[in-house]
Amino acid sequence: MEKEKDILDLWAQAQARQDRLSTKALIIQPGAIGDCILTLPLAAMMKDKLNVGIVKILGRSSYIDYFLGRSCIDGIGDMDSIDLHRFFVSPDDFHPDESDPLIEAMANYKIIINFLGEPGSDFEQNLAFAANCSNPVEVATFQLKPPAGNDKHITSIYANHLAEIFHLAPSEICQDSCYLEPMNSDRENSQKLIKSLGLSNSNPIAVIHPGSGGQSKCWHIDNFYSVAEILAERKINPVFLIGPAEIERFKPSTIDRFAAVAPVVSDFSLTETFQLLCLAGCFIGNDSGISHMAAALGVPTISCFGPTDPAIYSPIGPKVKTFKFDSNDFTSPAPEAAAAIAKQAYEFITS
Repeated sequence: MEKEKDILDLWAQAQARQDRLSTKALIIQPGAIGDCILTLPLAAMMKDKLNVGIVKILGRSSYIDYFLGRSCIDGIGDMDSIDLHRFFVSPDDFHPDESDPLIEAMANYKIIINFLGEPGSDFEQNLAFAANCSNPVEVATFQLKPPAGNDKHITSIYANHLAEIFHLAPSEICQDSCYLEPMNSDRENSQKLIKSLGLSNSNPIAVIHPGSGGQSKCWHIDNFYSVAEILAERKINPVFLIGPAEIERFKPSTIDRFAAVAPVVSDFSLTETFQLLCLAGCFIGNDSGISHMAAALGVPTISCFGPTDPAIYSPIGPKVKTFKFDSNDFTSPAPEAAAAIAKQAYEFITS
């Protein structure tokens, strides 16, 4: 009898695993790099609290293609390859048949979390119709931005909304966790990237990203230059990371000025950027997607905030320090503020 009970227990466990893996969820996330990364705790919560086995994210592939194998995301899809704009029509004008690509794209999910449109909108109604053509699906629309007057972190807003929809006990997102993990190949490639920059591992590396998707969120460029100078004097190797937005925004003379102090990286993909960060002793940046990447990877991260609120948008990870500056210290050269950032970076690296 005891042997039979053991067999039945093993069968039940196997069946439970199979049921979990057959439960699939989709997150439609049209946001930028930081928005996608801040969705990862929500995906982890769905797996933990809702017994979801597979979570796929539908977004702009250039922002999420490195998620696979490095996060809790099990699949990605490029939203630009699907005619999602058809969901914005009036439900009276939405008449898909069973062979419609939208029906196929939304098939076989048990839960769909949507960040496009508004709750109760035409988009949500048409999305729910398409999804439920294959099987019953719970469709919920989340607001990408927090409501007016909110003072909670955006990940907590997402967690609370999910708890309300599925009648879960209130649950706080762990903001000290690493939601991105490097693969073995990432660490190997990071060594190659460091060597390609003419650096060695003898001195720690501080990656400095002076840009952001919005120019108003960028700390004055002179301050990043000052931070790099101070760190170089303390035998720490600064590396400037310049993205496409900065290539368009910065004058060649600005980039040349950076290059006089430290190597400048300007043509890395997001995957290569991720790999570079794997060996960083510290990251310094603005309220930007790369700041969120560094923090979620577990890199000691310093994020400089001006007009946006770090209480809502701070990067999440095990070692994050945010600096909120007033308008003058943010938009103008601020030697004392730069010295404070450099001091924090040095403490992160040497502690």
